[in-house]
Amino acid sequence: MQGFRPIFGHQGEGEFDSDTLRVYQHVLTHDGAPLADVLQVPGVEEQSATTALDRLRSFGLLRTTGKNPETITAVSPATAESDALDLLRQSLGRTMQELSLTCAQLDELRAIGRALPGSSGDGCCGVTVLTDPAVINRRLDEASSACQFEVLTAQPGGPRPVAVLEQAFPRDSAMLARGVRMRTIYQHSARFSESTQAHAERLTEAGAEIRTLDELFQRLLIFDRRTAFIPGGPDSDGAILIDLPSIVAFLVGGFEIAWRSALPLTSAYATRAEGTVISDIQRSVAALLLTEDKDATIARRLGISERTCRSHVSKIMQRLGARNRTHLGYLLALEKGGSARSSGPR
Repeated sequence: MQGFRPIFGHQGEGEFDSDTLRVYQHVLTHDGAPLADVLQVPGVEEQSATTALDRLRSFGLLRTTGKNPETITAVSPATAESDALDLLRQSLGRTMQELSLTCAQLDELRAIGRALPGSSGDGCCGVTVLTDPAVINRRLDEASSACQFEVLTAQPGGPRPVAVLEQAFPRDSAMLARGVRMRTIYQHSARFSESTQAHAERLTEAGAEIRTLDELFQRLLIFDRRTAFIPGGPDSDGAILIDLPSIVAFLVGGFEIAWRSALPLTSAYATRAEGTVISDIQRSVAALLLTEDKDATIARRLGISERTCRSHVSKIMQRLGARNRTHLGYLLALEKGGSARSSGPR
């Protein structure tokens, strides 16, 4: 079993050592192993085994089963990775919102500095708040024209407005014609929009790579891993231009995590026939029902209409035999708890 490194600042540093790998392999091949047996894995000292157990738990690779905390079961790397990526995507989304809000609030203070004699009037510390749509489009055009090897974009909110797609296509196609690699992530609901599908097909034919996710963080554009654009705030039509290397690198890392979880875009017909994306959306609706009270909030986060959201809720209720929304919440919590206890090697 080859060692692998933690991603995106996960707890622990470096590769898993040989003792940790031996302990994991033992639990993986002895499902429901008693703790006492795991601490006596051949070739591993008890202290090292204890350290290995702590590390494996921190990565979500081990869980206790049933009512006995002394019994341990292994979680497959694929399941642990999926859980970790979901948490990291949520963390990235919160961080991006905080970054946008902080920059927008500090812009009022920067305005005072820009008004002083001798001020350049531009952004400082690698962050520039843009409020004028004409300026935003000009800066995007400049970044696109200067882009040499890669552009990464995340477009949440489901189907894209036709006017926005028409405005973006010449810019995107010009980059692709120059040999720039383009990777774009939409939300799953964009698969069912004719205009977004047509736009995606044109870009794909020109060489773009497009995938979709159930839930996506804020809009993001990154050019050559040096310049990034994020929204100006939750209630703002503005944008924030970032060229501070550390922040851009953080955003690139977040995009890569989302890209690994995303599914290649297919036609609406193929999507319905395969069923994977529909199931993905329903799983996300079910998960959000445990934390969100309003269908409108769930619909907004998943980029779907309230009507579609209610349709998914109805199907989930039918599947679980729920009598009402309160009963549904109870059954979903019960199902989630049972899934967590039974998750193991797959």
